[in-house]
Order: sequence, then structure tokens, then C-alpha cells
Amino acid sequence: MRVILFLILTVHIGLYQAAYGQGNAQTESRYRSALADYKQGKYAAAMEKFYPMTSVNAKTAYSPYAHYYYALSAYQLKRYKDARPMLLQLQSRYPGWNKINDVYYLLGSVSLATGQMNDGLDQLARIRESSLNKDVQALKQYHLGAIKDFLKLKELQKQYPSDRDIALIVYQSIQSARTPAQGDLAYAEQLDKQFKFRKSEKVEDAPKRSAPKSDTQWTKGYLDVAVLLPFRLDEFSTSKRRSNQFAYDYYLGLTVAKEQLQTEGITVNLWAYDVSNDAKSMQAIADNKNFQLSDMIIGPLYAGTFEVAADFVSGSNAIMLNPLSTDAGLLKSENIYLAHPSIAYQTQIAAQWMRTLSPGLSTVIYYGNTPKDSAMAVSYAAEWKAKGGKVTSMTRIPHDRESIESKVPSFETTKPAHIALFSSDGESGQHLIEVLNSRKLNSLPVLATSTSFNSQQSRLSRYGARLSLIDADYVDREKETIRQFQKSYYNKTSTFPSVYSYQGYDQLLFFARMLSKYKDKLPSGLQSRKFGSEEFLLSGFDYTNSNENQITPVLKYSGSKWVPVDR
Repeated sequence: MRVILFLILTVHIGLYQAAYGQGNAQTESRYRSALADYKQGKYAAAMEKFYPMTSVNAKTAYSPYAHYYYALSAYQLKRYKDARPMLLQLQSRYPGWNKINDVYYLLGSVSLATGQMNDGLDQLARIRESSLNKDVQALKQYHLGAIKDFLKLKELQKQYPSDRDIALIVYQSIQSARTPAQGDLAYAEQLDKQFKFRKSEKVEDAPKRSAPKSDTQWTKGYLDVAVLLPFRLDEFSTSKRRSNQFAYDYYLGLTVAKEQLQTEGITVNLWAYDVSNDAKSMQAIADNKNFQLSDMIIGPLYAGTFEVAADFVSGSNAIMLNPLSTDAGLLKSENIYLAHPSIAYQTQIAAQWMRTLSPGLSTVIYYGNTPKDSAMAVSYAAEWKAKGGKVTSMTRIPHDRESIESKVPSFETTKPAHIALFSSDGESGQHLIEVLNSRKLNSLPVLATSTSFNSQQSRLSRYGARLSLIDADYVDREKETIRQFQKSYYNKTSTFPSVYSYQGYDQLLFFARMLSKYKDKLPSGLQSRKFGSEEFLLSGFDYTNSNENQITPVLKYSGSKWVPVDR
């Protein structure tokens, strides 16, 4: 059976957007408990809990999923007589369910496992989702390949004359026979002419995910991408927007990119894993054979699990991307990448830019309360001093106007060449500039992280003459590609994208294209790629000199919008 963790994730994302809110807390609790049993391999217990939710009198948003997981649990226990009627009931009651193709797949699996070849093949033929093609082919190879009666195979092929997979199995059977009959050889030639089998297909080798040949990583025709993010499925709640909403937004961005890549002829399989900071659970994933087939690994985000994943990647052919971190210390292997510029690189470019704005050498640095705020302040101070500058003071400030006013001096005797602010509170930026303006320091240059401002409330353009922003994820809402993406994203999800949605889209689009083009020569491909040769939603990608994304993270206001200082 194919790995179904992606379906679990799809369930939770879909329910979060629409139907989950319609169920009561008690139903939600029962569903979560049953799903937890399934995930832990307690299939009999899961069946017992899912069954009441399949009653015609208990229709909720969870009902179709309860049907499916009841049947899937029964399948895992080889209780096919329980699985089949539940799937047929699901099919009858919810014919328009958005995962109906998975129902056809499971029905086909049940029928093939019980020797009902025709019904199994008929169910698989109903599947209209291309992402299941490899799994369908593997399922047919597994069951039909076990048939030793050649005449039976030949009869099946005549019953399904347009089924390429069956034809291939018959062809392989003829070619592998020690003394094939002359008529069978002619029959094989006829099948080859009709279906135009590739040379690699003519050798009997079922495409099983559990046992691929090591040399097929770049010839298999698709990319396997493992997504290790803190989805926190066990804590799923619809009562409020969750603190880990970014993980769902990011994943939805990946799914939109997957569809775009498919139009470009690049097939991507997304395999989602719920990973937080538990090193033991991450090790179990790393030991999983399906995970070990990954071509690309996105995440995890936390130190404990990142180390385990990085250890696996260092001995594999996969690449690993941290989608959010700015810590260059994570780059311990040549196949690990950061999707963002590191703090050191950001402050280096910022210091270079500020040296060009004012002839003065002194600066005053303010920073907020997060570890990243203080890390950026320390890094910037070091960069500024390395360029011959002087740091007059470094002060931690709160976010409210009154406190900032008390912390910021009047600078009547010694005015700095510029002020730098590193904060993540979304408020201190506006308050600081207002305080400076009240003290007649309207033209004093200010360098600040974009997170120091609330972009929804602050009109940053009014500060453009004196403000330089550090922002590696600037969203230019005037770009036509942004507008098109917003429309497409809303049509698919009924929500508007966040910056994490843009990140997921851009990052998968970039790396999947590069892997498809350069395969095992990815490092040299990244180093030779001309920056700016493709357009992305955000700032793009530049790995010509490093495994961190060294795009220009500092923005200036030009005309009517913010642009990188090197453009």
C-alpha cells in the first residue's frame, strides 16, 4: 500500500478551511482519538472508534474520512470483508468527495488482494488523479505479476486491451520465458508496437517504492519531496487561528507550485510528516524506507530534529532545505541549503549600504526582545566596526511609544550618522521615527528590519526618504505574478496567501526546476546559474557563492515602491 500520510495532512487542511468548524467538540475529539490509533498501528481500536461516525444518522464533516479510515484500518488487518462494504457505502453516500480517487484505489487494492481481478482493475480504471499513476502501476505489477498462469494473463489483456500496465506485464512474461512460443513472440511484438514500451520497461522490474534500484533516482521521472514541519495534527483545533498556521500556509504554497511544475513536465510527489522537536520520532522517520527515497527534504525547523535529519542527509543523495532559518551554522553539509540569507550576510549588506548614505561613522543601535533581534544587533555592530565605524550605544527598547521616548536621547551634541533598529514587535519602528521627528531629526537615516513595522497599518512609503529596510521576503503587491497567484490561491483554498504561502511556492518551484535540470550536478548548476534569470513571487534565489540564499535583503524606496538597493 502507498504511504497515506499525505492524505492525513490533506484531511486536516481541508477540514480547517471549511468543514471542521461545523462539527462539535465531542465529535472532533472522537475523530482525533480514532485517527491517533490508526497512526499508531492500533487498527482494531481505530475501527471500533471510527464505526459510529459512519452511521447515516451521524453525518458530520468527519463522516467520509471516518468511512475511509475504517476501511483502511480493516485493509491493514486483512479484514477485506469489512473494508469493501464500507468503501461502497462511502462511494454511495459521498460520490463527490474530493478524495474519491483514493476510494477507488483502496477498493481496487481490496479486490486484487482477494483475487477479484476484474473488479479490482475496473476500480483502478476509474481513477482520474495523475499523482496516483505510479501507485496504480505498482499495485497491478504486484498482484498480476504473481499470476503464474500465462493464459489467464493473456485473457485479462484481451479483456482490457487499452490497459498499458497489463500489456506490459504480458510482454515481460513472454520475454522472460525460457522457450516462448513463436505465436507468443509475435503477440509480444504486437503489444510493443501498440504501446511503444520504453527500453527500460522491457525488463521485468515493478516500480515498488520499497525497493528501487539506487541508480534510478534521476531517471524515475518524478521527484519525491519530504516536508517535515510542525503541523501538530494531534492538537488540531478550529476555535482559533493556530500559532503554527505558517506550516499549513507554507504547505498550501507547495501544492500550488506542484501543479505549476506539472504543467512544465516536472512531476513532484509531496510526502508530509508532522515533525516538531522530538529527536526520537525524527529518527524513526529517518529509518523509514519510503523517507529514504526522498530527493529533497524541507525542514525540520527545530534543533533536535534538524540534527537527526541533517545526519541522514549527509550520507545520502538528497538535498535538505531549511525554509525559514537565517542561521549559517546549520550549513554543516554541502547538500544543506538555507532559503534565506543568514543574519551575518544581511547585516553585512546593510552595513555596506549605510556607509554609502552618510559620510559619518557613528551609529546608535536599538533592538527588541527576541533572540533574533539581539543577534542581528550584535552582528550589525560587528560589521559596522569592521568597516571603520563606531557604535555609540546599543540599547534594548520596548515596543510602546512612551518607553521609546524615554530611551532615545535628543542627540543635541552628538548626532549619529544613522540609527539602526532590529525588532520583531511590529510597533517600535513607527514609534521610533515619530520620536525622532518630534525632536527635529526628520532627515536622520534609519535602517530597520521590516518586522519593526506593521505593514498593514504603517504606510512605510511616507518614511521612504530616510528609511532603509531589511526584508528578504518583501511582497511587491503591484507585481502581476503576485496578483495572479493571489487569485489562483483563493480559488483553491478560499483564503488569501500569507508570506509563508509565497515562500512555499517559490522554494519548491526553484529547487524542483534545478533538480530536474541538473540532477546530481545540482551544486555546479546553482553556482553557474545567473541570478534574476527567472521571476519569482518574492526576491528570488542566488546560490552562486554559498549554500545560503544571498539575494540582496536591503530595500530602498524608489519612485512608488521598495526595491533592492542594488537595482
